Amino acid sequence: MTIRRRELLLGVPAAGAATLLAGYGSAGARAPGPGPTGQLELYSWWTDGPEQNGLLALLTAFKGRAPLLTCYNGARSSRAATRPQAELERRLAAGDPPDTFQCHAGAELTELVAAGRLAGLDELYHRQGWADLFPTALLPQLRSGDSYYCVPVDIHRANLLWSNPAVLERAGAEPAPGSVAALLENLRRVARTGVVPLAVGGSWSRKHLLETVLLAALGPEGWSALWSGQGWGGPRVAAALRDFRDLLELSNLADPAMLGWEDATELVGGGRAGYQVMGDWAEGYLRGSLGLRPGAGYAWAAAPGTAGIFQYLSDAFTLPVGARHREAALAWLAECGSLDGQVAFNGAKGAIPARLDLPEQTRALFGPYARWSLDEWRGGRIVGSLTHGAVAPTAWNARIDTALADFLGHRDPGRFQAALVAAAAPATRA
Repeated sequence: MTIRRRELLLGVPAAGAATLLAGYGSAGARAPGPGPTGQLELYSWWTDGPEQNGLLALLTAFKGRAPLLTCYNGARSSRAATRPQAELERRLAAGDPPDTFQCHAGAELTELVAAGRLAGLDELYHRQGWADLFPTALLPQLRSGDSYYCVPVDIHRANLLWSNPAVLERAGAEPAPGSVAALLENLRRVARTGVVPLAVGGSWSRKHLLETVLLAALGPEGWSALWSGQGWGGPRVAAALRDFRDLLELSNLADPAMLGWEDATELVGGGRAGYQVMGDWAEGYLRGSLGLRPGAGYAWAAAPGTAGIFQYLSDAFTLPVGARHREAALAWLAECGSLDGQVAFNGAKGAIPARLDLPEQTRALFGPYARWSLDEWRGGRIVGSLTHGAVAPTAWNARIDTALADFLGHRDPGRFQAALVAAAAPATRA
């Protein structure tokens, strides 16, 4: 397979991904078939760091299926001044889709289907037997109506607390506080040492923190009820918003240098902050980019108050209506859902496979965090993430973003709750 450099395409040679894949081995022998020929334009926001490494590893695994296929990432080849997602939306609206593109399972997928952007994948699911290999709780998030429309390539967990063991030891703080109240007490201990207690990145990182605090206050049933418009005005949401305010007061929120989640993760990894609430892509950064050892350089736990709950997001690929290279796209989707493909991708990226049939000898090759996460995925109560497209449509998400941006200025929980109630009102009427 040729992995073509078009503009800044994928950034590193395919051989680099092969090295990453070799570290996890093969999940099972699979004879290479002739595969499709020609081109495959995929569209993915995985353009740097561990995410890019994962994509390259998956492309390398794809080589056995389609050795003569030329693949490129349209998100990197575009010269458009718009954000990659906006450029993708423009292309879909213009009837000029890539052959396959990335989306999140759940509400984000449902919107794409409602807009007529995606072709169904029922025949592929039947041929691959995926309905018996993906968790029952995940399957509805891959469907709209009675048909499947995306193939999950990974599972990430959003509700996680990361910490620096050396910082916590000096402060007398614990790595796994069991409640938000306990976390606040531990943050105060860290603050007394002169280190940033809670590292919070820019952009969507604040909403990510907010949703974990709401989940802790409401539990799985209350969290799910929010997305039918219920409960926003209740006392448990009010208490959660007060906790959220108190957490921000013990964070580095005012630091203008915190542009992304990676900046906050680097503070924790470098011993300049005690804690961070972030998804498990932080583990890929701590281990892969910063070279830290799990358990010694960083620790993890379920976000306070959410033990036993797995707040998931799943990156998936789709088949757009009007894809020019349909057979190549279907071959790519088959790779995304295959055992070898999922092991290759997640071994490099730091997420876990969506499939439940991971052989024990292959599971043992994953690192300590991934093995723990695999157990949690199989045994936890699964709920979706707001920030990452699983539970609320785009318009509702945008209204929450506006309410949150206002709150970061006025810091009044009551006013924030009223804005969230108003944001939910259109969904209640629908």
